[in-house]
This record gives sequence, C-alpha cells and structure tokens, in this order.
Amino acid sequence: MPILQLRWRWAALICLLQAVPVWAASVEGEALYLERILPPAGAVLVVSLEDTARADAPATELASSSMRLVAGPPYRWRLDYDERLVTSTSRTVLRARIDTPQGMWMSTDTVVPASTPAPVLQLRMVKTNAPRCAGADTQVGMNDCAYEGFLEASAGMSRQLRLIETALTSAQRSQWRRVQKSWLAYRTETCQFEASAVGNGSARSMVQWQCSDRMTRQRTAELFRLTACPEGDIACPVPRLKRAP
Repeated sequence: MPILQLRWRWAALICLLQAVPVWAASVEGEALYLERILPPAGAVLVVSLEDTARADAPATELASSSMRLVAGPPYRWRLDYDERLVTSTSRTVLRARIDTPQGMWMSTDTVVPASTPAPVLQLRMVKTNAPRCAGADTQVGMNDCAYEGFLEASAGMSRQLRLIETALTSAQRSQWRRVQKSWLAYRTETCQFEASAVGNGSARSMVQWQCSDRMTRQRTAELFRLTACPEGDIACPVPRLKRAP
C-alpha cells in the first residue's frame, strides 16, 4: 500500500475518532406490545431517559429518541445521551410511549431502571386506557404503582414546562421558575395533608403519590392552555406556541 494512501487512511480515522464526543453514551433495546394489531397511521415511538431522583419535582428528561412506526413490534431503538448529566445521585429510568396524530396511543406502565443488567431492555407497551394498578394485589404493589403513575404525570408536565420556557424572555423565565417552585411546594404540602388521614399506615405513600399524580395532571392541563392561547388573549403571558408532543 502506498505510504501516501496509508497516511490518508490514518488521518481519516483520527478525524472520525475526534468527531465522537468523549462524553457520549448510549443504551439500546427494544419496545413491544402484546396486542396483535398494527400501529395507527402516523404513529411514532418515543423512548426517553429520565432522572427521577427528586420526588418533590418533575422528572428531568436527559435524552429522547423517536422513530416512525410502519410495522408491528418489536421495535429496536438506540438512545444517545450525555453521560455528564448522570451524577452519583441520579435515578435514571427508561420510558416509552407511542404517539399518534390523535394523541398518545400507548405507554409503558412500569418504570425500567436504565441500569437494568440486560443486553436488551424490553419496554412492554400497554393501552393508556387500561386500568392502572389492576395487577397490584398487595399494598406494596399499589404503593409502587401509585408512584409510577406520578412519574408518568411528572414527565408530561416537564415537557410542557420546557416548551413554555423556550418562549419566555430571561426576566419572564426567572419569574416563571419562582411560580413553579411555589406550586411544587403547594403540591407537596397539600398531598402530605391528604396523606395524614391514614396516619403512618402502610397506605400513606400510596395516598400521597395518588394526590401528587392528580394535582400534576391538573397542573399540566393548565400549562397546556398557556401553550395554546387564542390570538389576542391579553391575559396570556406566553406567546402562542406549537403544542407540545
């Protein structure tokens, strides 16, 4: 092989290696659902990596990946993320959902830790209108299910919050964050008060997470209104935005 050609190949290899960020990490897996049906037209699979370390705040989405679906499951996916965002206190989990032009069609009903020691992470899909916690037959199971419901609601609120922040000025953003911080404190106090009705019983955490789930979904609906204000609404501080996915 001519020396010039060899040098060129080495140079190309070095450039390729330099183009890959040293902080880049990835996780691969598959998503599937058990129903023997094809996804609706325009369906999109969205897989996200979230940090749920703080129970009193919405889950933080660290990365997401989406793919258009044209056939039935299983669906192979790959999620690239910045490993610098994962700290020693992070609690990273994987979630998946299938969105359609009519709204969310399916979603994972369990939290899958990102550190799951398996070569393939399988995210089983369930219809979003399936009864939540139907399979929970112990108080511990119902507590865990209530917490998973809260995390799902929290992820939805986080998407709306990010969408709103992108449209605000720097001054508005600071004020908006104070508003949301106050609301989080209000939700925590309210749900702790509701949970006090069961004292220190084993159902206390379930009651508190169910309350947090309910209030978070209500808050998300309010935030959604802010992203779709009608033209000329002088009481809306957020410019008209494209609706969050």
